[in-house]
Amino acid sequence: MSGSPADSPSLQERIVAVVVTYNRRQLLEKTLAGIAAGDLTPQQVVVVDNASTDDTLAYLTSLDYPLPLDLVQLPQNVGGAGGFAVGIDRALVRHGADLVWIMDDDTEPTANTLEGAWQAWRDYDALPSGRPAFVASRVLWDNGQDHPMNTMRTMFRAGADRTARAAAVGARPIRSASFVSILLDAAALRATELPLADFFIWNDDFEYTTRLAHHSRAIATDRSVALHHTKTFGTTDAAPGPRFYNDVRNKLWVFCPRRTLSPLEKFLYGGSTARLWASTLLKTQDKTTYLGYFLKGVRDAAGGYRPNEQVLQGVYELEQPQMAQRVRSAYSQSRDFSLLMSVYGQDDPDQLLAALRSNIQEQTLAPNQLVLVEDGPLPASLSQVLEDYLTSCPIPVKRVQLETNRGLAVALRQGLAACDYDLVARADADDISLPQRFEEQIPLLATGQMDVLGAAMNEFSSDPDQVEATRQVASDPRKIAQLLPSRNPLLHPTVVFRKSAVEAVGSYVELPGAEDYWLWVRMSQAGFILQNLPQPLVAYRAQAAYAKRAGWAAYQQDYQIQRRLYTGGLLTKRQWAQNMALRSVYRFTPQSLRTLAFRAMTDRSQA
Repeated sequence: MSGSPADSPSLQERIVAVVVTYNRRQLLEKTLAGIAAGDLTPQQVVVVDNASTDDTLAYLTSLDYPLPLDLVQLPQNVGGAGGFAVGIDRALVRHGADLVWIMDDDTEPTANTLEGAWQAWRDYDALPSGRPAFVASRVLWDNGQDHPMNTMRTMFRAGADRTARAAAVGARPIRSASFVSILLDAAALRATELPLADFFIWNDDFEYTTRLAHHSRAIATDRSVALHHTKTFGTTDAAPGPRFYNDVRNKLWVFCPRRTLSPLEKFLYGGSTARLWASTLLKTQDKTTYLGYFLKGVRDAAGGYRPNEQVLQGVYELEQPQMAQRVRSAYSQSRDFSLLMSVYGQDDPDQLLAALRSNIQEQTLAPNQLVLVEDGPLPASLSQVLEDYLTSCPIPVKRVQLETNRGLAVALRQGLAACDYDLVARADADDISLPQRFEEQIPLLATGQMDVLGAAMNEFSSDPDQVEATRQVASDPRKIAQLLPSRNPLLHPTVVFRKSAVEAVGSYVELPGAEDYWLWVRMSQAGFILQNLPQPLVAYRAQAAYAKRAGWAAYQQDYQIQRRLYTGGLLTKRQWAQNMALRSVYRFTPQSLRTLAFRAMTDRSQA
């Protein structure tokens, strides 16, 4: 391994390589040798044998390999898609990966393949939460030329910021990649489904990587070079044979039921695909057979794809879908907890001081630790308040200081990683926690019967004792799940949660105005239990809240939120349209009417 110990990823990230193989024993030897001979090597290698019928299994079971090797032998061939679903599941669950490096068995890593990709990923942003969802290697064929099958297109309309940030690490922004050496951020993997096994072969990598990059960033770098030992040098229209059926069926699944591409992208990729299919049909000498592949692909695409659990039934039991049960089984009943707060330059010093006191000294059950994230430089007035308060704070304090203002999602993700306890209480820098808040919430959370616990809260303008309205909440977990498609059923300033549960779904993800909403959606989809207490436990400053909910900027934020919920599978098209129609009226009504409507819409009772 090159580099100084301080730069070594073995001290920072756990990298797990995943190789899927089927009847390519000779090529597999090159793949595994290349992994082991790299300037940087993974801490674990997972090999998924797709029921090979050659001597692959004998080779693997007798292999004296210098790296830890986890061999997964499947009883039947489930294709590259099924194999990578199994391998990524294994890397995330069994091996606790921070980064997952995946490749087919005809990939040969070179000395710089892993190190170059890791360096580009690391150097892209000082904070892990700002780094790309994946980094694709440059892929060459046996003759040293760029392989046309794996030459990633530069992202259409990437923008100056994406382009410049990628160029700074010797890369370019991309929208998709192939499963021929890509380094994946495990947090991004935990925030979505596994690859879709029913794709079997072809376009499973296109669907998965466009899904990962849909709301994130992805890059390709020449720092990292891998070899792809295909039989022929060309694109997928070069005599694909029976796989033409898979290409047609799977691409139609991507363009129709899947939501990984925007409408414009579907139009552009669809046009490109139509030209490719036409080229294949025109060039082939066996037009009748290929037309049959095409028509069968169209027919089977109309039937839809099956969920992974159904495809892999009797073959392999994925552990990622049982994530909630697995995480919950490790809970302790300790009541020790961290208080997580974030402060930034626009916060009011007096309100921050009041918030700190209400969450620490004035609580009947005090936190065991304060984790305070300073989201960018603070003015002298705020800094002075913090210095004065923290020097005499009655509980241990851990300060997380970000060089620039990165927004709430990044701040909370960094802060959560710094929390020492699995029980975490959230609090904002301008709200007041009622004295009994933690005494009522923490013992319930410690039982392990729920994973997130919120509460109702009171609204006030200047005096917390002068309640203007009470934000009521649904308390039953089933009701909360029913409400998720229409609105956020948990009030973020009131929640306490399990750190392990939040991090199991990828922690906070950037979505301005709805970081918490998107988190609750992912946790609910993963099987975690969301609950509320009906009594108010927080006093919320509503002084400027309703003014911020007006106008074009707020409507654009609504659009981004609803788009994320739709592409994340929470909403149908009809629900998306209904939600946007309601918000289009709400955002442009006078503030007095908007206040009344908002309280009515979210089941609020006038005090």
